Amino acid sequence: MAATYVWKEDNGTQTGSPLRGTTAGTTITTCNWKNTDDTATAYSSSPITAGNNSYSKYIYGHFSGTYNQLSAGLFSAHTAPSGALATGLTLVGKVSSTYATPATSALGGSPTDFTTAVAIGSGLTVLFSDDGNPFTANPDATQTANPSATQYLITQLQTTASAAAGDMATVTMTLQYNEN
Repeated sequence: MAATYVWKEDNGTQTGSPLRGTTAGTTITTCNWKNTDDTATAYSSSPITAGNNSYSKYIYGHFSGTYNQLSAGLFSAHTAPSGALATGLTLVGKVSSTYATPATSALGGSPTDFTTAVAIGSGLTVLFSDDGNPFTANPDATQTANPSATQYLITQLQTTASAAAGDMATVTMTLQYNEN
């Protein structure tokens, strides 16, 4: 057997202890950067206007099923297609165990620039929880607990006034891990 893996997203005002979104653990199949903080609104109904940023996205990998250990986690917000995003678009991301209310202000904390594709081997290190939640105080590089989750994989699309109207190119977001 193998681990069952899904992407999940937290949204809304930070609440609780440890902090989490008011809407937590929604299973997703796409990550649409847009001008609202939810998973339900179509990105076409909430476009990002040139010169503004999307709301930051707090996604994470959730693991269940049958596995002995997870290890060697890496994340890249843009692995394919190769090349850079269009003029005026910047995609940034970081890994964190801390949730903050998503906002359109520039993502702080020295995020990595993923505007040009970053091979997964050069991706950001990702740690794993021991309880299936992304906010574990002491995440580990290896994890045997089931369920487990990655830390938050936080991304944001930032634009300048020179960004063209319309859809951007599709990018592939990648989480790589070892399982045994």
